[in-house]
Amino acid sequence: MKRFRNKPRWKSSKGQVRYKSWRKSVFELNKIRYGMGRQYTCVKCGKVRKTTRVLHAHHIASWNKFESKRYDRNNGVVLCKWCHDGFHYKYKWDALKQPELLLEWVGSDKYVKQFIEENDDSKRDIK
Repeated sequence: MKRFRNKPRWKSSKGQVRYKSWRKSVFELNKIRYGMGRQYTCVKCGKVRKTTRVLHAHHIASWNKFESKRYDRNNGVVLCKWCHDGFHYKYKWDALKQPELLLEWVGSDKYVKQFIEENDDSKRDIK
């Protein structure tokens, strides 16, 4: 069971707009890469949907630990609700500091692997 904080996630509406813009760009990139411009696809199980209702945009490098990569659209993958929940259930807090766990979870996805290799120095960004 997930527990949510009482305080708002964003300190200002500007952050909320930037997040929504990031999320939208991750979905559009997914549509181009995997759905041939028509559909959204879960990177793990391959579930295909026309809407984003059961799909989540997930950060490869954690939102909290890698602030400089927060709004990079290449720092996102699309997972269905079940694969996203399964990932966090399996890896829990370890996933925050180790982006490579996502690569282990989704298999050998070339875009996730490319992002991790290009940003291998991201360990220096950890708070």
